[in-house]
Amino acid sequence: MNRVREYIKFAVCFSGLGYIVLWPLTAHDALHLSPGLHLAGMTSSAWVLFTLVLRPLRRRFRGRAVKPIPSPLARLRLGKKRAPPPPRRYVQPRSHFGLRNAPH
Repeated sequence: MNRVREYIKFAVCFSGLGYIVLWPLTAHDALHLSPGLHLAGMTSSAWVLFTLVLRPLRRRFRGRAVKPIPSPLARLRLGKKRAPPPPRRYVQPRSHFGLRNAPH
């Protein structure tokens, strides 16, 4: 899902930047676009400008995390302790590939 979100962000930013570049041509009647393309271009360019304005704020507040206040009940251990996980078994690597003990 993260990859789909990144692809959508790229497509919106690419179309927004493209519309920002083409906007002077559409303002002087050198290029005619349909109202739907103007609407899509304006919204995507507004999104690009909005994210560029908010980028410094996200950088500033990214490292700050709110620490939870420890409660007195958190110190008490209710219930049983968890058992440690079993040790990992070592498996020797294969000396050959294919079926084992197969007739030749």
